[in-house]
Amino acid sequence: MIATVAAAEDRCIALAMSGGGSNGAWEVGVLWGLAHDNPNIEEIYYDVVTGVSAGAINAAALAGYAPEQMKEMSEFLTDTWAGLKN
Repeated sequence: MIATVAAAEDRCIALAMSGGGSNGAWEVGVLWGLAHDNPNIEEIYYDVVTGVSAGAINAAALAGYAPEQMKEMSEFLTDTWAGLKN
């Protein structure tokens, strides 16, 4: 269904996240900012998510949320990364 929607709109937005422990937390901060401070959030709803290492952890979490739930997803991931202990 997602591929059908992207094809119908003649565009496909992919969100690719890099690896590295601290990069995972940084990426979530960027996602939080996009979700909470972007008046045109609908323009960046993603069709595909992927990631490596810490980015794959974030991508797996994103896969559990619809793009319309970016605020909820960003809050979940922010709480998750903030709760990690050494």
